[in-house]
Amino acid sequence: MKCEKFNYNINNLNLATEFIIKNSVYNMILFKADLGVGKTTLIKEICKKIGTTDNVISPTFPIINLYKSNNDLIYHIDLYRLENLKDLNELGFFDIIEQKNWIFIEWPDNFEKVFNKNHTLIEIKLENDNSRTITLTQNEII
Repeated sequence: MKCEKFNYNINNLNLATEFIIKNSVYNMILFKADLGVGKTTLIKEICKKIGTTDNVISPTFPIINLYKSNNDLIYHIDLYRLENLKDLNELGFFDIIEQKNWIFIEWPDNFEKVFNKNHTLIEIKLENDNSRTITLTQNEII
C-alpha cells in the first residue's frame, strides 16, 4: 500500500484538493477524521474542482447527497448514523459503490468490511498549529 502525506490549512485548501484529485487512483474515496476536522469542507472543495455548481452540504441527516458535475454524478455519503448492513442495503448503497461515478464517503469506520472494492482512503489529522495533515492511501482489493 502506497501512502502519501500532505499538510494544508484553510488558506491553501485548493492545494489539498488538487493533491487528492491528482493522487487518487480510484473513484471511491473514504474520508476518516474526528468530528469537526473538515471532511465535508474538503469534499465540498473537491466537488467544485471536478465541476459541480450544486450546493455541497453535509449529508449527515439525508445520509446520501447527489450532485451533478459536467458529465458525471457525485455521491456524497455520510455513514455516521447508520448502524448495520440492513441500513446500507435499504439506501441502495451496494448499487451505488458499483458505479463508475465519484463516491465520497464520510465515517466509513463501522463498515470497513463492506468496502471490498478498490478505493482511496483519506485520513485527516488536526495538527497543533490548526493545520491538517492528509494521509492518502490506495487500497487495492485483490
